[in-house]
Amino acid sequence: MTSSWSIVESPFRSAAAMAYEGLFTLGSGYLHVRGSLEEHLSDAPQNVEYTRPPADVTSERFPEAKAKWGTYVPGIFGDHPLLGREMVNLPFLLGLVPVVDGERLDVERGVIEEYRRELSLDSATLRRALRWRTHAGTVVHVTFERFVSGTRPQMCLQRMTLRAERDTHVVVHAGLDADVRTNGYDHFTAVELSPANANGIDCRVRTDGGDEVRLMTRVSARAASWRYEPTAWMATLITGLSISADRELVVEKRTAVVTSRDRQPVEPATLLADAERRSFQELHAEHADHWRRRWESCDVVIEGDERSQLAMRASLYHLLRCHVTGDARVAIDPKGYSGDAYWGRYLWDTEMFLLPFYLYTDPARARTLADFRVNTLDGARPNAARYGYPGARYAWESDDQGRECCPNRIYADNEVHVTADVVYGLAHYARAVSDPEYLRGPAAQLIVETARYWMKRLDQRPGKDHPSLLGVMGPDEYTPTSDNNAYTNRMVAFALQLASEIGRDGGATNEERAAFARAAAALPIPRAADRELVLQCDGFDRLADPRFDELWRDRRKTFASQVPPEHLHRSRCLKQADVLMLMMLFPDEFSDAELRRAWDYYLPLTTHDSSLSAGVHAIVAARLGLMDEAWSFWQSASGLDVDVERRSAAEGVHIANAAALWQAAVFGFAGMRTALQADVLTLRPRLPATWSRLAFPIVWHGCPVYVDVTRGGVTVTNRGPHPLEVRVHDEPRRLAPQ
Repeated sequence: MTSSWSIVESPFRSAAAMAYEGLFTLGSGYLHVRGSLEEHLSDAPQNVEYTRPPADVTSERFPEAKAKWGTYVPGIFGDHPLLGREMVNLPFLLGLVPVVDGERLDVERGVIEEYRRELSLDSATLRRALRWRTHAGTVVHVTFERFVSGTRPQMCLQRMTLRAERDTHVVVHAGLDADVRTNGYDHFTAVELSPANANGIDCRVRTDGGDEVRLMTRVSARAASWRYEPTAWMATLITGLSISADRELVVEKRTAVVTSRDRQPVEPATLLADAERRSFQELHAEHADHWRRRWESCDVVIEGDERSQLAMRASLYHLLRCHVTGDARVAIDPKGYSGDAYWGRYLWDTEMFLLPFYLYTDPARARTLADFRVNTLDGARPNAARYGYPGARYAWESDDQGRECCPNRIYADNEVHVTADVVYGLAHYARAVSDPEYLRGPAAQLIVETARYWMKRLDQRPGKDHPSLLGVMGPDEYTPTSDNNAYTNRMVAFALQLASEIGRDGGATNEERAAFARAAAALPIPRAADRELVLQCDGFDRLADPRFDELWRDRRKTFASQVPPEHLHRSRCLKQADVLMLMMLFPDEFSDAELRRAWDYYLPLTTHDSSLSAGVHAIVAARLGLMDEAWSFWQSASGLDVDVERRSAAEGVHIANAAALWQAAVFGFAGMRTALQADVLTLRPRLPATWSRLAFPIVWHGCPVYVDVTRGGVTVTNRGPHPLEVRVHDEPRRLAPQ
């Protein structure tokens, strides 16, 4: 295995522990478990209750902690008293601890002479090996292995192997711990623990969201007799056994998780009994084969730069891990179920960042993300009604029902572009999979209902011959109450035009359809006096100078953390790409000169405080041929989570940035246009100077294709059954199947 397929932690450092927990999250879609240590860290309680008020997550300071457990099942939500509905952190299931010479394994306080932990990305397996010298002088070699099964997605499997350099006795503790909190709050209304046969624990919890979750674990070791020790919140199985250089001890722990939201309910004991027919090695082999097939659909090969290759595969790993197979009742939260900082909710990231990756690598998975929005239309209608509007308004922070959960009203009120982003995502899906009928089914009602909302949300200002969208917040977020944000206006025009075209299928009258079309054509894109600069919003060029040199003293931290919101809101400073994102999505509507003018104007004003910013800028820079700038932004995006020194993954990975990294490689450096931007597969590659090769599979209108870009040229292989039209550097080609 090359280093581009694994992430290694060595040695252990307390300061980086939480970053590795996020980065080393394992998951099957159904179940996700942060990369916490089996034995945990001392002085790191997980039951601390605190008040987390509504705040801007980008610059929020979280309570100091050395470790943060996380067990998540997408769709299990509870009611936080200040923050609204949030994903619930479920009981900790990893506990597996050796005690030798009366000393409990502790990588902080013990003498650890060797330490190596490795996440194998290709097989989604976490392994840790350490050499531990007890204070009594006994040397013990400890190996931990774990995976959340891809083929048995409700199961987490663990194995611990112990070997001592002299004869000794070990006591093993294995347990389940429900004494956990989510954002400082206890969502469990009941916890029940009981023994499950002679070597198991049954844990049942009920949440304040009305769900029941059950975890059952079974532990096995040769000749072991287990003692069950419960408390009010946790239960532990304990056994004592001998180890030596000649007699190693292997302990296996298998845990099954089921919930009341499961569509096909099954007893955890049944899941465990079925797995008992197979050894740990056999279960891991079927799991690894599942992941091998997943990787075949999406692996991006980068040659000439091992760091970029590893970052790319780390991003792909988390994108593969976090999608919930076949379940359109949920989408993917901004942390990809590796932390609860964003409460497990669903934002515009779904359509604008995540959807394209699945759309061009595994369209069936993209379908669930599109269907999620269709399925939550009934949640979007009350969102509009709450503001006094007809139709449907999609939530800025949506729960699994589509209800608005954002506790910060300035975002909930003004980030209305998400409603148009949803429609853009549906159109992107239908075009990419060549299924126009998708937009004429249940999706048509969604499109019409959102158009009805927009028609009432538009204002007609005195003396103007066009409608306006007033009091909105675009992608930038640091200009929170603006008029005619260019990105928002264009996305709304897109949504209204689509509603005019398919509106009859969604119940729109002819009069409504005509009104939709008129409004779409009339919504303005603000421009400066010279007409060459697209303005982010009306009057953006008249806002105050942000005074970066004076006020942004520590560039290692966000600008927003060093100035008050009042300063952000009246200044020409951007959190992330806004006009540039508009131009990235609609490249044929703006000339190269307009794109370059926008780049030169907005780049110096952009703080990149958001993890969504660097990837977009890398794509735009590559299209402009600014390869040094594209490379700089690529490095920033690619290092966000895998560069552990930044500790950015402590509260969970940035899954939209992971998807943006894929977009930067495919849409940026390979120059691929999306199905909404071109009818035929179009590529205009520009490789970074250090790369000798960029290769990847995609699905284009149902046809599997392999793209291979080198310094010597571009090879496009048609792996489908029919001829394929492509365009490479503006040269049309017709590819026969191979």
